[in-house]
Amino acid sequence: MDTPKHESDIMRVIAFLIAALVFAIPAFGATSLPVRKAGYWQLTTVAETVGMKTFGTCITTADPVITGVGNKDCQTSDVRELGDERYVDVICRTDAGKETTSTVLTGDFKTWYRAVSKITFDPPQSGVAHMGVTIDGKYLGANCSSKKTSTESEK
Repeated sequence: MDTPKHESDIMRVIAFLIAALVFAIPAFGATSLPVRKAGYWQLTTVAETVGMKTFGTCITTADPVITGVGNKDCQTSDVRELGDERYVDVICRTDAGKETTSTVLTGDFKTWYRAVSKITFDPPQSGVAHMGVTIDGKYLGANCSSKKTSTESEK
């Protein structure tokens, strides 16, 4: 039994709409990486391999919030936004192999932010296949000239 012409046209339109939605839905969540406010920031890092370290550093608006962004040996995935979180993967090629950093970013990036990253090494480096790090940033002020840029304390 043949499908009447108008029904096949309707099916073709439905198939087209479904295909358009499948390809369009991921684009709705795409966004850009946040830019931190320029100035003096206190950064606290926590990683199993080094413990907790706190230090101050000057950050410009040109400084990437994730290591590897903008590096010619690295590729950055589309940034996905879900609620107040942004998700991004950065894949870098090094002499030692491939490093994949998957990061979740939160914050207003004017007064504070948090980056939670998982780094995977392929092949493992020095027996380490993956590691995690959390970075908490707190904006301390606009003037960097009178601040030390590497005041570090271990806790």
